[in-house]
Amino acid sequence: MIVQNFKPGYNFFGNIFFALALIPWVNFGLNDLDSQPWSFIFSIIFLFSLKKIILPKHSIDILILIIFGLLFTTAMTNTINFNVPRAVVSYLTIPLMYIAFYNYFVRYGFPLKLFIIFNFLWIVFGILQLFIPDILDLVSKSRTSSTRGTTSLANEATDFGIYLFFSSLILIESKKFIVNNKLKILLLINFFSVLILAKSVMVIFFYILCIFFLFIHKVSNIIFYIKNSIKELRNFLILTLIIFIIVLFIKDFLTGTRVSYYINILTSSVFDLMLIFEILIKDWSINSRVESLYFSYVGSIKNYLLPGGLDSFIEMRKEIINSMQNEIFYNRYESTNIMSWSGAFIYELGLFGVISISLFFKSISRNFRGSNLYALLLFMILLSAIPVSFPMVPMLFSLIVYNEKFRNLE
Repeated sequence: MIVQNFKPGYNFFGNIFFALALIPWVNFGLNDLDSQPWSFIFSIIFLFSLKKIILPKHSIDILILIIFGLLFTTAMTNTINFNVPRAVVSYLTIPLMYIAFYNYFVRYGFPLKLFIIFNFLWIVFGILQLFIPDILDLVSKSRTSSTRGTTSLANEATDFGIYLFFSSLILIESKKFIVNNKLKILLLINFFSVLILAKSVMVIFFYILCIFFLFIHKVSNIIFYIKNSIKELRNFLILTLIIFIIVLFIKDFLTGTRVSYYINILTSSVFDLMLIFEILIKDWSINSRVESLYFSYVGSIKNYLLPGGLDSFIEMRKEIINSMQNEIFYNRYESTNIMSWSGAFIYELGLFGVISISLFFKSISRNFRGSNLYALLLFMILLSAIPVSFPMVPMLFSLIVYNEKFRNLE
């Protein structure tokens, strides 16, 4: 262990906090909310149970910025209702859990066995839902359809996929990017669970992004004459090809789903940019997510990076749509929710959100080759419809800072 005076698993509240962070949508039959406050509550209890709180990089700055951003955006909000305390909890989740996870890791290390148990728990419940769809109705509010996947312990199939994807990132980070055969098998299990169980187009796009960035990284290693780089690129391309062939073989199992539809389109028209543009326009789910990202960033600029308030996004959306010459986006569903992790930060918290995100990425900056590509990959993923209060985002940030801080002391 890094800190010799602490024993793994000693803090009861810390273990409860960590476990609850791995099931952020489970309501235990106590309410009908989408995001649950339990891990947030126990993160505070865990921090209060510590004699000394160790602060990760820029954590106090981020916390203060988010608090000021919340004060300003609440002042700009026209209607004060339940959305205000929910937004407060969502945004404070990020810095408080960033601090809480860091303190947990410093004292007890990363609980790999517990993490893997929960990873398989999600997959098992996802499989069970294929046969007993309402098995989890008492503990989690599920929304899905015949063309979408199972939700497991989440509310929606996409959230199930998001969990498995971030679980994979955290597993890789916990092993400091040393991916042995056992970890490769687990990562492949997660990928095929996303494909077959969650059937999430957005999360599959995350994997495509990862493959693209990995390819760039491995080609750059060859350019800079890194040892064994040609062999690594060859193995990477072979593995990618094998996975692609397996996906083609099992796509018939996915017949009637959006995943199958897009696999057929992309494999038949890989370089048809107009077809991809047509998908953006016609697919409601993709269109709504892209427009939410676009409107949040354009809206924040129109607000001069001032906090936009918690209920003004609908009006800003209408204003931008009316000013557009071409109909790319469709105002099909009006909502105050911004379906973008970074978009919500920047629109609702304004400049405070911009600086907070910048400090997070400054905190996780590292000196190894490929670290900038990795940070860019994370940034691009956080442009998407990741819930602001999703605990595995600050968990990943904390683990990166922890690994960088103590990498030479283990």
